[in-house]
Amino acid sequence: MAQLKIRLSNTNKGFSLIEIVVALVILSTSVLVIYNLILSTSGSIYKLEDQYLAKEVANNRIALINTLETPKNSIKRNGLMKMGGKNWRWEESFYNGSTKEFLEYEILVREENASVYSYRTNGYLINE
Repeated sequence: MAQLKIRLSNTNKGFSLIEIVVALVILSTSVLVIYNLILSTSGSIYKLEDQYLAKEVANNRIALINTLETPKNSIKRNGLMKMGGKNWRWEESFYNGSTKEFLEYEILVREENASVYSYRTNGYLINE
């Protein structure tokens, strides 16, 4: 009887093949989920950086519109600005506002070779 108890206790010391396979499936699934999370996060970071830089280009244009390059009537202008190591194409459109005292503007910003705009803003200027 004592020998039977010793034999039974010796056979239960290791993992079965099914337990190892289940553990490997759980581990590999976890690794894939973490890898996909890292990829999507890094992609979002680059997109967010581009939107931020495009917004800063638009803010620079607004500052110039309010100080040095104030338009007097409805016009359209465009140009190129370098920021963050990239070339940004900006387009400005000025329209007559609801009254003669105001000009409405719209600024669109995109990367130089991109077809989709990264940032768009609009507002009003006092027409002097």
